[in-house]
Amino acid sequence: MFMPNDVYSWDQQRIRILWSNQQAVFWIDIDDDRALPRVSSKEEFEHLLARADLKLIKDPYSKFSMTPPRKGSKAEQVQERAWAAIQSAVEAVPEIYKRQTRGTYLDQIRKRSGVTKQTVYRWLRRYWQFGMCKNSLNGRYENSGAPGKPRKFTNKRSGAPRTRSLGTGVPITDETKSLFRVVIEKCLLNEGKYEFDYAYNQLLIAYGVKIPSKPEDLVNVPTERQFKYFYQKEYSSIEVTKRREGEINYLKDFSPSLGTSTAEVSGPGYLYQIDATIADVYLVSEQDRTDIIGRPTMYFVIDVFSRAIVGMYIGLENASWVSAMEALGNAMADKTAYCAKHDIEITPELWPMQGLPEHIIGDKGEMLGRHVEVLSKSFHVEIQNTPAYRADWKGIVERYFRTVQTKMKPFIEGYVTKNPIGKKRHGNDYRQDGVLTLKEFSKMIIKIVLHYNNDHVVSTYDIDSGIPKNLPANPLTLWNWGIKYRTGLLRRPDPQLVIVNLLPHTNATVTEHGLKLFGCYYSCKQALDWGWFEENYRGPKTVTVAYDLYSTNVIYLRPSDSYAEFIPANLTSRSRAYADITVWELWAAQDMVLDVAATSKLKKRSGSVNLVNDLQQIKDESKRQQPAYSKAEKIKRAKGISKNKRSERQYERKKKTVKSDFTQDTSIATVTPIHGGNSGKKSFKLPPRLKDLLKEDKSDD
Repeated sequence: MFMPNDVYSWDQQRIRILWSNQQAVFWIDIDDDRALPRVSSKEEFEHLLARADLKLIKDPYSKFSMTPPRKGSKAEQVQERAWAAIQSAVEAVPEIYKRQTRGTYLDQIRKRSGVTKQTVYRWLRRYWQFGMCKNSLNGRYENSGAPGKPRKFTNKRSGAPRTRSLGTGVPITDETKSLFRVVIEKCLLNEGKYEFDYAYNQLLIAYGVKIPSKPEDLVNVPTERQFKYFYQKEYSSIEVTKRREGEINYLKDFSPSLGTSTAEVSGPGYLYQIDATIADVYLVSEQDRTDIIGRPTMYFVIDVFSRAIVGMYIGLENASWVSAMEALGNAMADKTAYCAKHDIEITPELWPMQGLPEHIIGDKGEMLGRHVEVLSKSFHVEIQNTPAYRADWKGIVERYFRTVQTKMKPFIEGYVTKNPIGKKRHGNDYRQDGVLTLKEFSKMIIKIVLHYNNDHVVSTYDIDSGIPKNLPANPLTLWNWGIKYRTGLLRRPDPQLVIVNLLPHTNATVTEHGLKLFGCYYSCKQALDWGWFEENYRGPKTVTVAYDLYSTNVIYLRPSDSYAEFIPANLTSRSRAYADITVWELWAAQDMVLDVAATSKLKKRSGSVNLVNDLQQIKDESKRQQPAYSKAEKIKRAKGISKNKRSERQYERKKKTVKSDFTQDTSIATVTPIHGGNSGKKSFKLPPRLKDLLKEDKSDD
């Protein structure tokens, strides 16, 4: 199957797949400055692929699509303008790829945006050739001027000099910007919904214009154009709408809506719904079945068109981005390997759903932050969050939770009921009834999911006019039919690239021992080559890294702002004690170390206090026993130090003389010498001089 955005080498050219169905494949040459979409039969492409004339290659322009523009930059403005102009056209597939119908869309873009035909073609060509996502439209201003540095004007205003208006104008200083913000907050960003003209009049009054004013009093003041430019630059339309309409009204009436009915989706992979729930069952520990571990978290990812469950997560983590990432990763992964981990053997045809969709709708708690930006701008996955009061947006996945749990209820011990524990006499404590481990429960849910995907018929499925009336409303059947006859919008990016970008990100510290993260040290060849760990290193002290919560062995260094670049860094031997564990276990171990350190610190301090006290007592006792001396006696004492030292040394030697028990016993045992030796008594005292130790005994002759 030829998926959109796949890149192939064909003879001397490189092509990108734009769209495909059972009969045709639309593609474009990604290296031709004048290229336009072309169409070939799918049979021809399959023949070329079989002959190895067509080879799937890595996307050479992934860096462009994976690198977002800087916030507030000219490149971002170019991107937003181009995207606003062509968004509706590029989504009209495959009509936009056909020469006969493309002209109509081009005319609409020109009328709406006011740009030339050449500009529209340049935007479309850049979008198609550089990755078919919003980031493909970036303005290339990375090396122009002074990137990221705003211009400052203190003595004159920016822009061309005036030719008709009086005066020279005033520069917009930091003080003027502060005044702008105060007026905007009071007049424009509230539910009073005041007009812009009223806000500008309030600005002039606050600026110090005389009241009543004359025309000459309005010559050298901030102009309406300067005020409007600042307002539109500093405050996004979404922020303005939220502040003027109120948060609840914005979410209910003004936020974009994809809807969830089948009539709003064009095929498999167009819209996924993701949601989580706490399973109605208590589980036991796999390590010790006597331990109750509570209720697991379940995530389901549902394809709206086919109603198929395309991904899932069952575990003990709370509903969060971490567990949502597991579910999305499962939606992209090969299901045969996933089932094999749970001792279930399936063929790829039983669960073929794999890839990234066009749209994902989920709860704003999980679908917020940096990861949404990665999915949206780099993988062209549009994220929608369900607002307050709109739980019906995820009605399909919500209903699936009820269906699955009802199906498993007869086979579950420890199933949660509505009866409160301990409230009724002789009431049953269902927590005590749990017998399933997490792995066994997961295996049961996988079996149920396979049954629903392959055998279940959706009785409430609303079939549109294009679907055959005799087609069973079975998720797998609908999926396969939609892939074959409807536009398949699933993307197939590098799985490792997606996984790394969906991992949590934080800052690691550059030290001489390596990259320090959570008390562990990591290193990689590139960092060593860059001299990061040298003593004379003077570069940045922190770098962005991605980390896997399920393993401390590897982190991923992000050397630039591009989502396409990452460098694995391995745990060093200095941190070998924390290898092969999860980050949660690492945090727990470090908490224990800190607790021990805190206790040891107190013990050390108490010992130090006791030592000072003991030493002071020894000092005071020695001073009490020391006699007083006259001046003459002190002079005499200083002259006999060497003699005193020899005498004291002899005294110490005598004190250390070994006195065994038998030397003090008066009853000496009688010993009969074998060779008639001398039976006289010998002294075992330590000789006082070295030469006495070395002298020979007469009996040794």
